[in-house]
Amino acid sequence: LSNGWNDSQMADANLSAAQWYHGLLPREDIKQLLRNEGDFLVRMSEPKEPGRREFVLSVMFDPKADLIKHFVINRSLTNKYSIDKDTFDSVVDLVKHYQDSKQSLTSTYKVTIQRPLTRRSWQLDHCDIESTKKLGEGAFGEVHKGTLKLKKGGKKVDVAIKLAKLDVMTKEQIKDIMREARLMRDFNHPNVTRLYGVAATQEPLMLVMELANNGALDSYLQKNECNLEKKMEMCTQSAWGIEYLHEKNCLHRDIASRNCLYGDGKVKIADFGLSRIGATYQMNPKCRVPIRWLAPETLRTAMYSQKTDVWSFGIMCWEILNNGQEPYPGMMVAEVHVKVKEGYRMPLEWPGIDSKFCNLVNTRCWAENPADRFAMSDIAKGFEAFTKIPRPFFDEGKKSDASRDGSRQGADVSMMTGKRKK
Repeated sequence: LSNGWNDSQMADANLSAAQWYHGLLPREDIKQLLRNEGDFLVRMSEPKEPGRREFVLSVMFDPKADLIKHFVINRSLTNKYSIDKDTFDSVVDLVKHYQDSKQSLTSTYKVTIQRPLTRRSWQLDHCDIESTKKLGEGAFGEVHKGTLKLKKGGKKVDVAIKLAKLDVMTKEQIKDIMREARLMRDFNHPNVTRLYGVAATQEPLMLVMELANNGALDSYLQKNECNLEKKMEMCTQSAWGIEYLHEKNCLHRDIASRNCLYGDGKVKIADFGLSRIGATYQMNPKCRVPIRWLAPETLRTAMYSQKTDVWSFGIMCWEILNNGQEPYPGMMVAEVHVKVKEGYRMPLEWPGIDSKFCNLVNTRCWAENPADRFAMSDIAKGFEAFTKIPRPFFDEGKKSDASRDGSRQGADVSMMTGKRKK
């Protein structure tokens, strides 16, 4: 409790109830919220030194220049709060004074706060989230099954909760989690995991997502026998999900069966911790990466593109056909690294499988030259031709209960068969 966060919070018990308080929301999200001159919010950050958290009042100063000013709210040893000379008993009192009086926050130049930016519907309250069972853990933290009480109507829904292991997170860890949430807020597709929202007013930070009742795809494949028809359906659904991400200009960068969920007969692409918006992404070569799923050009240059996602999708198809087995069985990671760059490809075969399917993966997912690989949309069309499964028609603008409650949730997305929405 020595990082300043809990002490500060206890010193101002009414703060968390204030809708203009956004907790650990980083600057990157603030840019999307503060639009007009005088728009403001209060958040928690580490403005001066790592590990020391303080309250920050962020206000839109000049919309034309997209200039936001950030004022550290100082706390004295006697628990008085100030920005300039005037002191107050609480952050709530400070904000009320400057908002009501229209007094400038600083004597150096004139800047006033006018309209509070209240928390958005995707910004959840910890008190509405309840964990019921731990499902697993990874590098980020733990995943729990739980419930979320929706703000509208008070209905409780089953959810998956992703939360950090650490009691106190670094500024960079917070930014990474919030970036993942920022990406997922824009997704609404039956084969992509949906986000209810993020709880960030206090720690631990929580990403709250729709729950897939069968858990991770790799685990499901390892524990359950699936016939070839079901496996081909899984591949097709995965292709639709990745195609949608690419339409959203999103590089997933970590396509693998372990990063997909399976529930109600649907594969859902998940785990967007490494995902980035853009046509390409140059990664730091020193970062740890899942070698067995990487395209040869990524192994050589650490460069990612939509075509590297296509390669990884081909590897995932192999995983699905082989019951969630790890790719390149019997080979060490270092050997895989060398062999793939030399042109080695895993045998892709299965009793009764159409040779055209194997050819599509071998020549259009695993082509050495990225330019020779199909776009994900063409891969998806190929799978539709093999499986004869109709593409799901869905209305991306249609919201379920949670979405109407303000969250980007879509477990109840209307599903009809037919032509894809243009």
